[in-house]
Amino acid sequence: MNMKMNYYFKLFAFVTTLFISQLELFAQIAKTQVVQLQASIVNDKITLQWPKESYSGKFIVYSRNFGESNYVKLAEVAGNLNNYNESSSIQAKEYLVSKISSTGSTDALGYIYAGNKFQAPIQKGGVVLLIDSSYIKALSNEINTLKQDLINSGWNVHVLFAGRNENVKAVKSRIQKMVDSKNPRPKTLYIIGHVPVPYSGFFSTIGDRPPPDGHVEGSGNHTGAWPADCYYGDFEGIWSDNSVNCTTGSSTRHHNVPKDGKFDQSIPPGKIELEIGRLDMFDMSAFSNNDTQLTRENLNRVHQFRMGEITFVKRALIDNNFTGLNLASTGYQNFPCFVGLDSVSDTKDYFSSQNTGSYLWSYGCGAGSYNSCNGIGTSNDFSSSKGKFANAFTMLAGSFFGDYDSKNNLMRSALASGSFNVCWGGIPKWYLHHMALGLNSGYGAKLTINNDAEYFNGAFNGSWNGVFIELLGDPTLTMNHVKPPTNLTAQSLNGNVFLKWNKSPDAESYNIYRIDTSKNTITLARASCGVNSNTTDTFFTDDCNWSTGKYTYAVTAAKLETTGSGTYINQSMLVNTEVQHINGLNNHEKSHISITPNPIENQFSIHGLQSNQNTNIEILNLSGQSIFVFEGQKSDGQGKLMIDKNFKFNGLAIIKLQQNSQTISLPVVFNN
Repeated sequence: MNMKMNYYFKLFAFVTTLFISQLELFAQIAKTQVVQLQASIVNDKITLQWPKESYSGKFIVYSRNFGESNYVKLAEVAGNLNNYNESSSIQAKEYLVSKISSTGSTDALGYIYAGNKFQAPIQKGGVVLLIDSSYIKALSNEINTLKQDLINSGWNVHVLFAGRNENVKAVKSRIQKMVDSKNPRPKTLYIIGHVPVPYSGFFSTIGDRPPPDGHVEGSGNHTGAWPADCYYGDFEGIWSDNSVNCTTGSSTRHHNVPKDGKFDQSIPPGKIELEIGRLDMFDMSAFSNNDTQLTRENLNRVHQFRMGEITFVKRALIDNNFTGLNLASTGYQNFPCFVGLDSVSDTKDYFSSQNTGSYLWSYGCGAGSYNSCNGIGTSNDFSSSKGKFANAFTMLAGSFFGDYDSKNNLMRSALASGSFNVCWGGIPKWYLHHMALGLNSGYGAKLTINNDAEYFNGAFNGSWNGVFIELLGDPTLTMNHVKPPTNLTAQSLNGNVFLKWNKSPDAESYNIYRIDTSKNTITLARASCGVNSNTTDTFFTDDCNWSTGKYTYAVTAAKLETTGSGTYINQSMLVNTEVQHINGLNNHEKSHISITPNPIENQFSIHGLQSNQNTNIEILNLSGQSIFVFEGQKSDGQGKLMIDKNFKFNGLAIIKLQQNSQTISLPVVFNN
């Protein structure tokens, strides 16, 4: 079944052109029109679960692999049941659960990207940092820290600067030139500062679509062109500026006439290629600091978040002041995937709860203005909450503040107060559920803006696939972070590279990598000889590096992260060190001599020696100091030599073997 047809499902029985500041409150539509999904791992298999109810219809479960278009039907579940169990072990899949009434109509849909020990690639791809040129000196330290954090998170980083008064076409041309010139091709654009804002659209009663918040002529006049950063990420579509003539908007910045530099399109003319996010603190006078300082504070907080120094309780709240609309369905769709059904509350107040306790995710909606949301608060509330507002990711929905390029904009106020990512959730529906298995927020932002038929879009005021859809904040961010190890050192000794580091308090194990900066590749250190590059120790030996040269090594702390979507292997940022490696051994010698068992307790055997030959054996610590010497040990006819451990030593060591004129060194671990 091609479930792209979900776009056409008639799920919601309300008039979507009602102005969202003038609605009466009635039944809780948003909650009932979503199948809220969570996943857990039972016997190493994925189990889906949703709230139990007495339902006369049925639930149909579908799945697809990551990147596929079509879903495959898995099962039909009776309406009085609330779970589905996979029959085999699966690392990760996207699931769709459709709630079908007894008459055959679709009452609700739910999506989840569920996994069992899923591990995303360490290499994230390329990111272009498009930075306000007024920050070149003022924020040089913060920009350098951001660049290094992104590199250590597996990104290939490319930097462009743009002046605030540049032409948007010129800025886009430089972005495209950079994207086209890089291999691998960048996939993400992070805009920092008041880089020129593209405007596009014919949002009007006589235009392509009504304004996404419904404020047509005569009721708010939020008409004309809106901010459209997606323009910077579309390299195939044709953006014209010759047909729209709309000056009914209350603000002149929305007026759109031919040849004025604002584009005609309300829908992106091509698929948006880049994941886009913007951090822009310009014109935020509700806060005492200027845009440079507010940007600095956000960048520093994000750095601390990536380092695992700032943490949040894994819970979410929904403060829904539009119970007659489905806007909050974005929260009900995503939040159980992130934190589990039992950790989502819809009875908490937005500000008082997050000012007194931390929440990983929050959602708030109500009748709005550029800087206020009825039942939630104002930009001044965000300003007065600065320093105590404990939230990582938030969604806000209401009139006007989705038009982010406005003075004291409510969504940008959340960024200035402490949040890392903000979006206009519900206008349209956002799909960020892949973040539950470690993907970055920009992935969901791109998915949402390109969503014309892939997922149900909420059917609100023709808002889906609109040019205005915007992620505010860093699009490279992931949801959970592990503290990295510290003080990594590397030493080349006797043909091997020995690594040591200080442990991470979050680590369950460590992964060891080699980085080739010339090729922008990150590979597991011992991948070349098919040996595990993971350890629970705070030391590691790479005995598969067979070429002399200068190398960059990196270590990540890893833990099995549990979310509302199952489990995944969460890795910290990379910690790097360089070493000048000298290898005096050849591949043939290394591949034929081995020591078992390893780790060693009381006795060990050396295999692959020359038969019936005397061998001198010296045990060395990592500093090259001799621990014990066995002289004149003779191998048997099969080249095997058995040694009793009659000395005390615990930890990583080198066994140095000498037969005739050849010397070979191999790493071992001794356990007392």
